[in-house]
Amino acid sequence: MAFISDRWVERLRDGTAAPSWPVHAVALVLVLSAPALVVAELRSPAFVAEMARSSRVGSVVLVEAFVVVVGFAISIGTWWSGRRDRRVLARIRASSHRPAFFLPVLTKGIRASEDLPRPRPEVWTFDTAGLHGWTPERDGPVLDVPWSRIHRVGLATKDSRGTRVDYALWFGLDGGDPLVLAPRTALGRPFGAGPGGLETLLPVVRALRRELDHRPRSRSTAR
Repeated sequence: MAFISDRWVERLRDGTAAPSWPVHAVALVLVLSAPALVVAELRSPAFVAEMARSSRVGSVVLVEAFVVVVGFAISIGTWWSGRRDRRVLARIRASSHRPAFFLPVLTKGIRASEDLPRPRPEVWTFDTAGLHGWTPERDGPVLDVPWSRIHRVGLATKDSRGTRVDYALWFGLDGGDPLVLAPRTALGRPFGAGPGGLETLLPVVRALRRELDHRPRSRSTAR
């Protein structure tokens, strides 16, 4: 796959989870820096005098508490995603499937095809047969989408503050609703890929479709 040059995309090709320690390090900084900042501010006579004359003390405490909560949420979310993705990868490698590409996706807040089962697949794999959706609870795929059903691959958009933004990969399916998959930034990470990441992934997915789909296609349908 010569078209893959981005390290992030290489990990998806190899089915390798991104290291979690950088995320936990950032979360630790957030959790520790907020109380430390409060202590430093309370040691300042000017700050204490300002607090006595205004109602800012409540808002300051709330902001610092919010930062601590965010730090814990980031760390716990990364641990949880890593745990579930490792289970999925173990099931994939224990099966007869030999994927050419792995796509971790968000499972909440995304409008998707009604064909998707519950729970929704958390990792999708690509091979010569098509796309396969996996969950940590099943030894095999919970959903298979053959290449023959996919007639187009593009980007799904939504309105955000009056502007149309890309938020997911869009697979047009014959005989059903489109399949909308919002990629995560990496295996083992709970964060969604932004518009820049989608722009990187779209040509990769289209190239995978051309490479893996061995059906004869006319020039008009090869998109």
